Amino acid sequence: MSGEPVWIDSHNHHYLTSLSVLSDLSQRGLSGLVEASWIPVRPSSWSTLEDLFRWLTEVERQRLSRIGVRLMVALGVHPRCIPPGFSSNVKRLEGWLEMNGVVALGEVGIDSGSEEEREAFREQLRVVRALDRPAIVHTPRMRKAEIARLELQIIREVGFPEELAVIDHFNAELLNELPKGRYMVGLSLQPGKLSVEEAVELVYRLEPERILINSDSSTEPSEPSWGLELLRRLSERDGELARMAGWKNAQRFFGL
Repeated sequence: MSGEPVWIDSHNHHYLTSLSVLSDLSQRGLSGLVEASWIPVRPSSWSTLEDLFRWLTEVERQRLSRIGVRLMVALGVHPRCIPPGFSSNVKRLEGWLEMNGVVALGEVGIDSGSEEEREAFREQLRVVRALDRPAIVHTPRMRKAEIARLELQIIREVGFPEELAVIDHFNAELLNELPKGRYMVGLSLQPGKLSVEEAVELVYRLEPERILINSDSSTEPSEPSWGLELLRRLSERDGELARMAGWKNAQRFFGL
């Protein structure tokens, strides 16, 4: 890994990725993962989510230790994963968020804009607000700016510290249309979201201390090495910028 950029992938679902792929990435500079809870179906019950939480907090750490990659976990209810009985169980999140190795609430937010999603987002922010933990906030592919503005409005209404929120899947549309604030910016290098070339252009339009870089790797088409390629290109022009975007900002934001 000598001479390679160092990267903490700040938002992904790599528990769905084979160990051989992650081992290759670790040899090229991947040092840590913030794995956020999500499944590609709507859970039939709250207990389904808690089984996922157990997978991430109990099994996944041991798996990644075999290749020397540090695991940090984000737990929460994705807007497409809201189970029946959510409101009567959401306070159970507090106990999970206080567990060792859990560094954030996530992935949470709004996808379609439904009132159910809005209220689930509010309730989860209220839970994590008392714990002084950050939140990883999803933005959708469709109606991105409209939904992101709504999310930022809810963050401010709830009184959640804006500097503890990362607005993820950020792109040029949000840079131009989302109100300015103290929130962090998550660049998701994934086909259909952000290419390496687009990310390079975007990075130089952002404040360096606000940038987090992630792969958002999941069951969707993903290119988990694009983050490393971005950092390699940045390091050729500005080594300190590459270090900030690659790992320093993530260490500060997640309290590592």
